[in-house]
Amino acid sequence: MNQALLRSLFTYKRGKLYWKPRPREDFNQHCTWVMWNRRYAYQVAGCIGNRGYRKIAIAKKYYFAHRLIWMYHRGWMPEALDHKNGIRDDNRMSNLRPATQMENRWNSRRLRTTSTNVKGVYKRANGAYEAHVCANYKRYYLGRFVRKSDAARAVTAARKALHKTFARTG
Repeated sequence: MNQALLRSLFTYKRGKLYWKPRPREDFNQHCTWVMWNRRYAYQVAGCIGNRGYRKIAIAKKYYFAHRLIWMYHRGWMPEALDHKNGIRDDNRMSNLRPATQMENRWNSRRLRTTSTNVKGVYKRANGAYEAHVCANYKRYYLGRFVRKSDAARAVTAARKALHKTFARTG
């Protein structure tokens, strides 16, 4: 996938890619590499997948829309792309930033199965709260706390110090 191909297929407006219309003679030339249906011209490309990301099919292969949008504008692809606000379908260029897999994970939301609803805070059997933060392949133990709010404050401070702009506490 390259920038020239993406610019020939799509137009970009406010975080969405729209299919361009293709003349019939142009379609006949390129029918081997792109399946095209004229009824989709000027419509938003792709659909929302089961994980919340928009996916777009090009030549019978699916691509994430945020990756195509980055390639459309920048012409290169980083290791990973991070949505700053955590909304998976918000693909505005101002919301996308290049990241490593680790940085992308730092900005992820908490797991839904946590007992405390605070990322990095765990309740122990004795009623105490333990706080942990992971960064640079290392797990940092922040201590045990009587109150959940104290543990949450410790995790927030550690994330801001270790994860910098990729810190997410919720």
